[in-house]
Amino acid sequence: MGIFDFFKSKKEEPKVNFTVNDLKKGYMVDYFLKTWEVKKVYIYDWGNNFYSKEFYLDAGNEDMYLSVENDDKLICSIWKKVDIFEIDSNLVNTITASDEAPNQLVYENKTYHRTESSQGLCSTEGEEGASELVNWMYVNSETKELISIDRWGEEEYGAAIGKYVDEFEFSNILPR
Repeated sequence: MGIFDFFKSKKEEPKVNFTVNDLKKGYMVDYFLKTWEVKKVYIYDWGNNFYSKEFYLDAGNEDMYLSVENDDKLICSIWKKVDIFEIDSNLVNTITASDEAPNQLVYENKTYHRTESSQGLCSTEGEEGASELVNWMYVNSETKELISIDRWGEEEYGAAIGKYVDEFEFSNILPR
């Protein structure tokens, strides 16, 4: 080490191995033979120091949501929004009347059983404020397919169908 090397600042090595936990708005990721761009990042606070993230991904001609949570291990799932009335035309009335979702749903001739119900807050990364929601999660035990029903406020509902995926299915994660 020469005398002038002392004055040089140490440069950090650039990060090259990104994971789904590193995703941010504007990042690119490959999944299922397509390149997707992260358009939005949603952060869910489920209470008791339990958080999850959801990434809105756009491939140009298709979009989806990637949900990531750390529950002793990384759990990833992908989701497509669907009209809640496609799942059950009376589902909104049932939930509104009783403040509870049914224990079972039938969608596309498959039976889904409710596995959990959670209340939480959702915020969009980079934006102020958060919205309260109630989420009901359903799983089909044979196909491992998922249904998620969200209630925002008193009468705003959302629904999505999804499936569990492995983290290694996402590759070439890079900042834009």
